[in-house]
Amino acid sequence: MSRTLSELIPMAISAAWRRRYLIAIPIVVMPILGAVAAVVAPRSYESRMTILVQEPAKLNPLMTDIAIGADLKDRMPSLQALLTSRFVLVDVLKDMGQIKPSADANTVNVQVGNLSRALTSNLIGNELIELKVRGPHPDGLGKTLAAVGKRFIERVVQPASGSVDSSESFLRRQLDQSAEELRNAEDKVSEFRRQNAEKLPALYGANIQRLAGMQQNLEQKRIELSTADAAFEDLSKRVATLNPVVGRLEEAIVQTSSELAALRARYTDEHSEVQAADRKLARLQQERAALLAIQRPEKGADMQQLWNLAAGVATTGDRVNAPLLLEQMKAIQEADTRRAALRREVEELQASVEQLRGSITEFGPIEQQQEELERGVASAREQHDMLAKRYDIARLAGSLSRDQGQEWVKIIDAPADPTAPVTPPGILFVIGGLVGGVVFGAGLATVFEVLDPRLRRVKDFEEASGLPVLAFVPRIEPASP
Repeated sequence: MSRTLSELIPMAISAAWRRRYLIAIPIVVMPILGAVAAVVAPRSYESRMTILVQEPAKLNPLMTDIAIGADLKDRMPSLQALLTSRFVLVDVLKDMGQIKPSADANTVNVQVGNLSRALTSNLIGNELIELKVRGPHPDGLGKTLAAVGKRFIERVVQPASGSVDSSESFLRRQLDQSAEELRNAEDKVSEFRRQNAEKLPALYGANIQRLAGMQQNLEQKRIELSTADAAFEDLSKRVATLNPVVGRLEEAIVQTSSELAALRARYTDEHSEVQAADRKLARLQQERAALLAIQRPEKGADMQQLWNLAAGVATTGDRVNAPLLLEQMKAIQEADTRRAALRREVEELQASVEQLRGSITEFGPIEQQQEELERGVASAREQHDMLAKRYDIARLAGSLSRDQGQEWVKIIDAPADPTAPVTPPGILFVIGGLVGGVVFGAGLATVFEVLDPRLRRVKDFEEASGLPVLAFVPRIEPASP
């Protein structure tokens, strides 16, 4: 059965009065215990330091592209774990002189554990880091936190400076290696061009034009050689069939031809002198042809025999035939010399044409090989340029990191030995005991009241019996004897 607030309040007051001792005892005892706890509890001291870690790009906006950020928000969990790790704390204890070289492992582990439990770190915002160290004594806490902060700052800065230094050295080695590869590739191309200087694709058009010119020159020399062979054969035949009369006739023919040409220059063909000279020339040519037709030239007469014949004519005193024969022998010697020279020129031109044709035929494979070598040079140069650009960026980033290393990490609040403990004052213990006593006493009274099965009010009897209460008898104390 539900009760109204006006019913519950008197019930609560009545119950509190009945349980007044149960409520009062904790209220009296707990503040006393709080005061005792304030006196007995060990005092704790805390030293703090605040570190400002700025992004390098904010210090120098012009170097945004090469600046390496601290990235504290993502790195903070790992930095917190690293701060309390043995790797860092052993160095801190060594810096403070608390670990001696002769210290055993157990001692080191105990000291590292105590310092690890005393350290805490928090990221405030995006750029502030707060380090705290607690201890039972104020002396030395500032020194301890300063040593911890020094190692912590090294770990904050190390990824940037360390990565830049390692990247710079790595890129320097790769750059030297790529430069060597580029030189080797360029040397291969130079050697290939030197070995195939006349077969390079750049000379293909020039070689085609040169081949056409050489072929045209070869054809011309072949024609000249054929003409020289014919002239030589003609002169040889004439010398072999030498006849003084024929010589006289040829001289007359030459003279008559000259006279006829002169007459035609002055007169027309109907002039009597021109016709007479023409008839004389025809008659002389007929006589020469008739003489040549009836002679039987000796087969196989060589140049030596012809020279002997000329010498014999000269020694016999034939002054008419000797000059003609000697002149013809000189002419045939000149014709033979010219023929031999033309034959050599034709052979040389033929060899050059064949060689040039071979070079043009090899154009395809040579072009393919040259393109492959040039692609290798282009690839090596592209890689070298890329590494050179990255090396310059890494070098600038390293210089920036070294120059601004002390600027983008600053200590805002330096650590110092605390002057007051961080444990709550004694009055707080007393107030806490008082509040605790009230709550504890009220709780005990409530529990005992709920668990008490006795009936104390009229309504309780009516609810329990289901009958109305007509009257109640007051408590009768037993009579004293």
